[in-house]
Amino acid sequence: MSIIRVETYVVRTEKSPEFAALLNEFLKFKKAHPQLFKGVKSWKLYKQDYGQPAGMYVEMWEYENLGQLEEVDKRIFSDEGMKKINAAFHKLVVPATFSASIWNRVA
Repeated sequence: MSIIRVETYVVRTEKSPEFAALLNEFLKFKKAHPQLFKGVKSWKLYKQDYGQPAGMYVEMWEYENLGQLEEVDKRIFSDEGMKKINAAFHKLVVPATFSASIWNRVA
């Protein structure tokens, strides 16, 4: 049964245009480097339009199991291009809003 890593965060309001550009850069990078993302069963990004906190993003990465998540993360985040994207990402989000958790299906 799959596991889902769920990351939530709010982008700094004044950094929204930079976030949109970085998201496009990430999507191009992901498409150009499928070997780095081998093992990711699915990836989805949602933006909350109603409720608190306003503008919350929810990012979901699906993997077969925790071992696969660790293997893929090691591969992705050892790549220099992805290190650059990740560093830029963390400068755009409100630090106190970032969280990461692992979810398992129960029913």
